[in-house]
Amino acid sequence: MDLNGKTIVITGGGQGLGRAMAVVMAKEGANLALIDLNDEPLAEAVQLCKDAGGDAKSYKANVANEDDVIAAFDAIEADFGEVHGLINNAGILRDAIFHKMSEH
Repeated sequence: MDLNGKTIVITGGGQGLGRAMAVVMAKEGANLALIDLNDEPLAEAVQLCKDAGGDAKSYKANVANEDDVIAAFDAIEADFGEVHGLINNAGILRDAIFHKMSEH
């Protein structure tokens, strides 16, 4: 897939899997719009993407809040124009959300 010059939005893009995907896509020349709640991981992820050869910008937003999402996408459109893809990666995993099973 040719990602050169394509704008990809990644929610949860400041850390973990979102950051890893962003760096891989940056190596392919993608423009990354990284959305996350935390400023410091976002700044680090943006720098990693730029170091990998892509352009990246950060957008602090809570994807559970509609107004935050609208504001983030308005800013992304102003910065990059057209969005070519979205990776909806944001989420919270708390211990005990999933039922833990043991073999008896």
